Amino acid sequence: MNFFWYDYETWGKSPHRDRIVQFGGMRTNENLELIGEPIQLLCRPGLDCRIGPGAVNVHKIMPMEAHRNGLSEAEFAGLIHDELSQAGTCSVAYNGMNFDHEFTRVLFYRNLRDPYKWMWDQENSNWDTIELMRAAYLLYPEALQYWPKKADGGPSFKLEDLSIANLDGAAKGHHDAITDVTQMWKITKFIHGRARNLWDYALNLRFKKNVQSIMDKGEPVLYVVGGKYIGTKRCCATLLSNLDILGQDINKSYCFDLFYDPTCLLKPFSQWTSKDKSYAHRAIQFVKRNKSPFVCRMSKVKQLLSSELSFSDIMKKMQLKESEVHARHEMLKEYMNQETESSLIQYIESREANSWSHNDVEPDEALYENFISEQDRILMDQVLQEGANFDWRNVQSDDPRVEPLIFQFLARNYPQILDDDEATGRWHAYCRSRQLEKKESRRITADQIFSYELRDNMEPWGTLGESEINDLSRWQDRVREVLRKGGR
Repeated sequence: MNFFWYDYETWGKSPHRDRIVQFGGMRTNENLELIGEPIQLLCRPGLDCRIGPGAVNVHKIMPMEAHRNGLSEAEFAGLIHDELSQAGTCSVAYNGMNFDHEFTRVLFYRNLRDPYKWMWDQENSNWDTIELMRAAYLLYPEALQYWPKKADGGPSFKLEDLSIANLDGAAKGHHDAITDVTQMWKITKFIHGRARNLWDYALNLRFKKNVQSIMDKGEPVLYVVGGKYIGTKRCCATLLSNLDILGQDINKSYCFDLFYDPTCLLKPFSQWTSKDKSYAHRAIQFVKRNKSPFVCRMSKVKQLLSSELSFSDIMKKMQLKESEVHARHEMLKEYMNQETESSLIQYIESREANSWSHNDVEPDEALYENFISEQDRILMDQVLQEGANFDWRNVQSDDPRVEPLIFQFLARNYPQILDDDEATGRWHAYCRSRQLEKKESRRITADQIFSYELRDNMEPWGTLGESEINDLSRWQDRVREVLRKGGR
């Protein structure tokens, strides 16, 4: 096995709606020694790519620069796919499960490549090091020399803050993919060298069967995670009681946070008040087994602890009392065993029934609507092989996503194959709809494309300089002219 460490800079925060501008990656062996040269790629933004000034403020990459020097998205996706798909690769990112790995899946899907195979085929896997950092802070704090603090006094797990605190020469400033990758690798090497037992344990959690075996043992489980309800004041950690309730997502296990007393919820669901439901929303967590969650059986936590800490020390860090944890866990076990239609099950069913649906999303955002069939996968492979020579006009598929995906892929990467009606009609209409997404209530005309975005986002992102604002305006003018006049 080897590790491929990677990072993206993007034009926005949404993996499904926003696009990638820069990729940085480097490969190491199992001992974290470099193999080959680092890779950095720039992606050319298409007419359908929205540019977020807030994102530009972070990475300082100007759209005109990316347009001049970047690869087409098809080339960009292909090169990344080649790296991540090499046999025996563990793809590693910082906060990857919520950001980089998700962007990768959508990038491959939009560019007609299998969005999942790179993660499991040929003994491949993927991992996220942010939970390793949080676990080290709780269980083995001497793994890093310094743990930076936020304004409220809690620990900061931002990669930039960790790097400035622990790496010579790391400077605060704009993000760069290869710089961030290098810093992630160097920071993670401290854990590898100083807390090897913790490293090995966390690495094995990238396999969901290992996570499931921990969750199934019937005892409280340590859970380390960043989130709204388990914050830095509790060291991003708590103990959970597995409720043995599976949701619609087969990889999701519902659990009860033993920081909370479940007594008020162990009554008929019909008697629950709005306050009870709000309480349950905070207390009932779910663990995604396929996202490398950091979990550990309560009885095994001591094996991961630094010699400087006791189990009582970390219980205090999490603001938990051992006697309460055991009592609440046993109470929940007894209740779930006796009640076949428990109020907790009914609450979770109602919560899932009210969850957001993907049914109205655009085809290029509909990754999770269904798997692409084997027949359509063969068709997409043919498009990738033939490129501009592929005749998209005769595409037939039972999957309503496939024809639009192929059309948009070809129009974005090979615009020369479209005749004038196809370019100014279907393709440009799609691009305009993306650029003006959810702005219809403002009655913005085609002549005002982008102007609202720069105006509305400048105030909170006031560090953009005059030259950067001018560069963004030039890009806006270029795209507006193309979409208004029917150019390419």
